[in-house]
Amino acid sequence: MKTNRIILFTSVLCFSLLATGCGEPLMEMTSEEEAIISLYSAKAVAKFNQNQIIGIANARVKKGELDMDYKPGEEEQIEGEENSEEPEIDPETGEPIENPDAQEINADGEQTEAEGQNSQDAGYSFTDAVGIEGVSFVCSEFDVTSEYKPTSSFILSKVSGKKYLVLNIKATNESEADIDFSKYSKRTYSLSLNGGEKVNSQFTPLTNDLSSFKGSLKAGESKDFVLVFLFSNSAVENITSLELFVTSDGNSRETSI
Repeated sequence: MKTNRIILFTSVLCFSLLATGCGEPLMEMTSEEEAIISLYSAKAVAKFNQNQIIGIANARVKKGELDMDYKPGEEEQIEGEENSEEPEIDPETGEPIENPDAQEINADGEQTEAEGQNSQDAGYSFTDAVGIEGVSFVCSEFDVTSEYKPTSSFILSKVSGKKYLVLNIKATNESEADIDFSKYSKRTYSLSLNGGEKVNSQFTPLTNDLSSFKGSLKAGESKDFVLVFLFSNSAVENITSLELFVTSDGNSRETSI
C-alpha cells in the first residue's frame, strides 16, 4: 500500500512539472531599443495627461534623437525659441495668468480706439503739442512762488496751502507771414507734476498769457509767454517731471518739459 502511494505521488509530481512549462522566452532588446520604448512611453503619458497644463503635442521619437551627438536642426531650434516663453500659472486655479498690460486687439486685429488715441497723443515735442503752424515754442524754465507779481499793476495773491507754478515760454514765428493767434484762442492747457493729477492753467489778463493771447506775431518775431498753474504745496515740494497737455478740437497732445 505504501508503495502504491509513492508511485501515485511520483506520477502527480511528474505531470505537474510537464504541465507548468516555461513557455516562450522573453524578447531580448538592446539598450537603444529599451531607451526608445521608455522615451515613447514618457511622451505618450505626458501627451494625454489632463492634469498637466501644457501637454506634448508630438510623442514620436525623431531619427537620431537618442544619439549622444544629436543636435536639433534649424527648424527645431526656431520652433523651440518660439515656444520657450511659458505662461505664468496661477497657483490657486492652475490656469495661465493673462498679462493685464497686453495690448487689446479687436475682432479685426486692430487696436482699440482708446489705445490708438493714447499712442497718438503721447510723445509730442513742445512745438507740436502747442500746434500753431509756423511757430516754434521752447519752455526755457519754470518758477514756483507763493505770490505771482509779473507787473506793478497785476498780482496773483497768496492762496493758503498752495503755490503758483509759472512756465516761461519763448515763441518764434519761423514763417514768412504774420500769424494771428486769435485763431487758436479756444485751446486749453493743463499741467501734471510727477505723473499726478492734471491742473488747468489760471486765467490772467496779462498780454503775454499764452492761453489768452489773441494778438499777432510778425514774421521772424519772437515773444516771451507764460502759463500759470496753481498747485498744492505738497505737489511742488519735489518736482521730478512735468507733462503739459494741450487740448483743441477734442484732441489732447502731451509733451514732457
